[in-house]
Amino acid sequence: MSLGLIMAAWLSPVHGQDYVAIVCAGDTGMTYSVTGTAGSTFNWTIEGGMITRNYNDSIVVDWGIEPGEYEIAVQEVSQYGCYGNPQTATVLVSAPDIALGDDTYICEGEVFSLEPEGDYYSYLWHNGSTAPGYATTEEELITLTVSDQYGCLWQDDLYLEVKDLPFVDLGDDVSLCGEQSALLDAGADGINYNWSTGEISQEILVYQGYQEIWVEVEDEYGCSNADTMVVNQCDPSDFFSDIPTAITPSNQDGINDVWRIEKLEAYPDAVIDIYDRWGRLIWRSEPGYPDSWDGKNMNGKPVPMDSYHFIILLNFGDDDRVIGTITVIR
Repeated sequence: MSLGLIMAAWLSPVHGQDYVAIVCAGDTGMTYSVTGTAGSTFNWTIEGGMITRNYNDSIVVDWGIEPGEYEIAVQEVSQYGCYGNPQTATVLVSAPDIALGDDTYICEGEVFSLEPEGDYYSYLWHNGSTAPGYATTEEELITLTVSDQYGCLWQDDLYLEVKDLPFVDLGDDVSLCGEQSALLDAGADGINYNWSTGEISQEILVYQGYQEIWVEVEDEYGCSNADTMVVNQCDPSDFFSDIPTAITPSNQDGINDVWRIEKLEAYPDAVIDIYDRWGRLIWRSEPGYPDSWDGKNMNGKPVPMDSYHFIILLNFGDDDRVIGTITVIR
């Protein structure tokens, strides 16, 4: 009795061993046959696969997906019930060992690269590339099919997700004067915050004086984003450029009856002096300008309709004075 194949390439030498066949993992419908004495029956056993059809002197096998060396054995039983010696042969079930790894992610703007380990005869990526490696910045299902020296194919894939960067927007540049402050919010997308000021909270307060402030925000996925804004140096003349330039205290219509300067809230120690055209001081405020000027002198008498010079002493820092005119209309 001899064991052979009704197909090409049997008894091929591989790694110093002889194989009755070399098949690829998952191959189906592979036929193996023996020749023996007329009237005999044959008992078949195999490893690593399943006999799907048995024709006595031949079998059809579907191989499994695990690569390896597997034995086929057959024993002849004559028509008189005599048992022959079992005959064995080895089949090499081949498949490239390829593993791309688990599904993963990158942060927006990053490049994901794959360089599979192993010695493969050919490569075919999902996008048609035949290069050994693959790189992308896009979210996609990455699939690689490789072949070995026997032409056996194997495939693996992973899903690459692209995470959005944390949203960070500190807003427009600002100018702060006096005791004004601005609340800067780096957004709620992060778990770690690193400010140029050394603070690590989501929000910080900033005050007057030129500063270039930046923040780096990192989220739970390790993705990071940043933003920068500038606090410009205060110019008191520009800051107070839109204060009222006239009051009409006599008509009592509730509009411009007094000289309201809301921006002085930023300067709690400011004092305003008002002078007539001859340079005489006619009125001085208390620190902080608690009572708006109503067109009267320090004796409580209405001043004539005219234009008056004023000096706002801010009492804050170096640029502590604003000069201009205010007109009383009656």
